[in-house]
Amino acid sequence: MTDTTASTSEATAPQVQSLYRIARAVIAVAGVFVVLATILMLWDFSRRQAKDPLESPKYLALKAQLAKDPRNEQLKAEIRELDLLLRRQYFRQRQFTQIGTWLLLGGAVVFVVAAKTAAALRWRPPMPQPQPVPLDHDATLGRRGRWAVVGLALVLSAAVLVLAASCQTELPQTLEASGKTEISAVNQAAAAIPGKSGASTPETPPSGAADYPTEDEMAKAWPRFRGPGGLGISTLADPPTKWNGISDEGVVWKTAVPLPGNNSPIVWGNRVFLSGATEEKREVYCFDTGTGELVWQKEVPGTPQSTAKLPELSEDTGFAAPTVATDGRRAYAIFANGDVAAFDFAGKLAWSRSLGIPKNSYGHAASLSVYQNLLIVPFDQGGTKDGLSKLLALDAATGKTAWEAKRQVPNSWTTPIVIDNQGRKQIVTAADPWVIAYGPADGKEIWRAKCLRQDVGPSPAFGGGTVFVANEFPCLSAIRADGQGDVTDTHVLWEGEDGLPDTSSPLATAEYVFLLASYGTLTCYDAKEGKILWEQEFDATFTSSPSLAGARLYLIGKEGKCWVVEPGREAGKIVAESELGEECVTSPAFQPGRMYLRGKEHLFCIGSK
Repeated sequence: MTDTTASTSEATAPQVQSLYRIARAVIAVAGVFVVLATILMLWDFSRRQAKDPLESPKYLALKAQLAKDPRNEQLKAEIRELDLLLRRQYFRQRQFTQIGTWLLLGGAVVFVVAAKTAAALRWRPPMPQPQPVPLDHDATLGRRGRWAVVGLALVLSAAVLVLAASCQTELPQTLEASGKTEISAVNQAAAAIPGKSGASTPETPPSGAADYPTEDEMAKAWPRFRGPGGLGISTLADPPTKWNGISDEGVVWKTAVPLPGNNSPIVWGNRVFLSGATEEKREVYCFDTGTGELVWQKEVPGTPQSTAKLPELSEDTGFAAPTVATDGRRAYAIFANGDVAAFDFAGKLAWSRSLGIPKNSYGHAASLSVYQNLLIVPFDQGGTKDGLSKLLALDAATGKTAWEAKRQVPNSWTTPIVIDNQGRKQIVTAADPWVIAYGPADGKEIWRAKCLRQDVGPSPAFGGGTVFVANEFPCLSAIRADGQGDVTDTHVLWEGEDGLPDTSSPLATAEYVFLLASYGTLTCYDAKEGKILWEQEFDATFTSSPSLAGARLYLIGKEGKCWVVEPGREAGKIVAESELGEECVTSPAFQPGRMYLRGKEHLFCIGSK
C-alpha cells in the first residue's frame, strides 16, 4: 500500500504544479482586464454629460442664437440635428456603462475564483507545532453557566417591566369600541407622518365622501392633464383654428402668470387653474374664464421635510411641471419637492402635506388626476431596486392616504390615465419596464405588460379597447386592456419602431394612433394593424402632446408656432397655422368655442370675442 501511495503522489504533483501555474496566469490576465475596464469606464464617465444631454454648452449656445434670430431656418435644422445626436449619444453612453459594469463584475469574479484556486493548489507540507497546555473545559463551562443564569434573570426582569408598562391603556373595554378606535388611530397616523402610507385598504369615508362629480360633469370640463381621462381628446365641435398672440388676432385675453411653470391649464366652469414655483415659493392660481382676471393667488405651505434642501431637477422640468387637477370642489397641485395641496374654489387651503422630496434625476413631472372622491398621485422615483416608487390615492377632502401601491420601477415622468374598458375601471401607468393597470377603488394590480425601457416620459393613451405606450426606446406598443396578470405574451397586439417620441404622449382613437417626435415628425399608425399610414414633417421642436378637437389635430411647437391638421388615412391636411408669440411646452385645454393655452409668460384664451 505504501508503494502505491508514493507512486500516485509522484504522478499527480506535476499536474498540480501545472494547474497552479495556469491559475496564476488567469489571475494576472483577469487583474489586468479589471484595471483596464475600470480605467475605460472612468474615462468615459469623465467626458460625458453629467445630467441632461440637452444642457451641453454647444446646444445652449445654439438656442441662445436662435432666440436672437428666431427665423433662421438653417440654425433650426442644426439644433434639431444636434438634439438628436445628443440624445443618441446619451443613451449609447448609458448602454456602455451597463455593459462595462457587467464585464467588470465578470472579470472580478474570474480573478477571485482563480486566486482561490491558486491558494488551494499551492500545497505545503505540515509543520509540527508545540501543543498548548490543555484547557480545563469543566471550569470554563461552569463560569459560562453562572453568567448565563445571571443574564437570563436580567432579561426576564426587563421583559416583565416592559410588559407592565405597555399594558397600561386607555382603549375602550368593548370589542366594538376598540375596533373603531384602532381604525381612527391608523388614519391619524397616516396623516401625521409625511411621506408614509396610512392603510393598505381604503379608509372609512368621511361625511360627504359621496360628494364627487359625475362622469358627465368630468367629461364637460377639462379637469386634468390632457382633459377627461387624460386622453387629449375633446368632443366639442367648435374649437378655434386661427389666432396670433402677437397681434391679438383671435385672442380673447391673455394674462401674465406670476411664477414660471411647465404645467398645462385645466378648466372647470368659469375657472382656469395653473401652478407656478421657484426655489423659494410654490403657488396655485385661479383665473376667470371670461375676463382673464387673476381671481386668487395662494402660496402652498412647505414643511421642514420638503424645504430642507432643493430637489434635483433640470431646467426643462422646473419646480412646477405637474398639471393641476380638479373635481369641481377643490383644485389639487403637486410640486417638485413633493408638497401636495388642495384649495377650494374660493382660494381657501383645504389641506396640504409633504410626500418627501422625490429622488428624480430630471425632477418630478407626473401630473395628478381625480377618480370619484380620490386624488391619484403618481410618485415614481429612484432606481428599480430602491423600493421608493409608489402610486397613491388620497382622500380628496382630507388628504389622508386611502391606499398605496408599491411599484418596482425607477423614476419616470409619465401621468397615469383613468380608463373604462367594458365597464372595468383602470388606472394605467407606464415606467421602465412595465405598463401596469390598477383598480382605482383599492389600488390592486389588474394586469401588467413588459414593453418599456430606460427613461420613460410619454404618458399612455387609450382607444378602441387598446392601451398604447411609446418611448424613444424601444418602441410603440399596443396592449389589449382586458387581461389579468402578466399579459406580455398574450395581449401585446403589435409594435412599431418609427416616429417614436421622447416627451410628447401618443394620441389614440379607435382608428388611428398619432406620435409626435421632438425633432418635428408627426407619424400616423393604423390602430388595429400597427402599420404606418403616413408621416409629416414640421419645422418645429415638439414637447407639447398632440390634442384632438373638432376632428382636427392641434400641434403646438416649442417655439410658439401652432398647426391645425385634419387627419385622414392617406395624409394629414394642414388647415391653419398660427403664432402664439412666445415659447410653449404645454398642452391646450378646450371648452365650447375656446382654447386655453399657457405660454412661457402668459395664459391665453383663444377664440371668438
